[in-house]
Amino acid sequence: MHAYMIIAHNQFELLEKLVKSLDDNRNDIYIHIDAKVKNFDFDRIKNAVKFSSVYFTDKRYAIKWASFDMVKAEYALLEKVFENGNGYDYVHLLSGVDLPIKSNDYIHSFFEKNNGKEFVHFTHKALNKHELDRVKAYHFAMGRRNYLNRFFTYLESKLANIFKINRIKNLEVQKGSQWFSITGDFAQYIFSHKDFVFKQFKHTYIPDEFFVQTLLINSEFKNNLYMLGYDDNHEACARLIDWKRGNPYVWRVEDFEEIKNSPCIFARKFDLDVDKKIVEKIILTYCKGH
Repeated sequence: MHAYMIIAHNQFELLEKLVKSLDDNRNDIYIHIDAKVKNFDFDRIKNAVKFSSVYFTDKRYAIKWASFDMVKAEYALLEKVFENGNGYDYVHLLSGVDLPIKSNDYIHSFFEKNNGKEFVHFTHKALNKHELDRVKAYHFAMGRRNYLNRFFTYLESKLANIFKINRIKNLEVQKGSQWFSITGDFAQYIFSHKDFVFKQFKHTYIPDEFFVQTLLINSEFKNNLYMLGYDDNHEACARLIDWKRGNPYVWRVEDFEEIKNSPCIFARKFDLDVDKKIVEKIILTYCKGH
């Protein structure tokens, strides 16, 4: 069995298509809907599937960019996953604007062949001073990508260096993409270290890029990585993501061959307002019968 955890705040027609594409009796689906969303139609999403079970988190957070709210949302999902008591082989974290680019049969076969491997992305082995400052210092200016918050973030790091504040101490820190496909055992390990994560990363700048990678690299699970190179390759987490053409780039129908030929399992991101045809084509290709 696989558990799919989804964090969504908009594009709910696309979320419905994502849920339908994952609809399989081997998959359970867990969803966090941003607390800023009002009058969300929960029944519409639940009724979109025939074979999977769909669960929504009891706790909902109004997620602000770069804040700890994203980590809280991930733990709300993990809490719901382990509340059910199902022994999942793999736990996947997806955005509500992602899609699988392989069939459910292919996905389950792929992870059976790679059973025990952890699909986690790392930016690079040696973090630079700027990246480490995001964890060393206490950061409070989050929520918007504007010059004022950037200035306060810079000032917080500068003051931490002046007053020799170091929240890392002897901890080895790593960073990478927040999206992952991990074993049920490692997911349980993350969940069991909630107190540590909430204490260590609460005031980190963009903490969702640090806490999973840091937990992994300081545990025996580091020996189970699917890709051992810390080289910013998103195949490490089985995601097709293009940061060169966007933040990230929104896939379009002219990119279909690139998507089709990718060894990755999932792709992000999509937008029905930008290009609906690529979404329809992927679903037609990989999600027949759903």
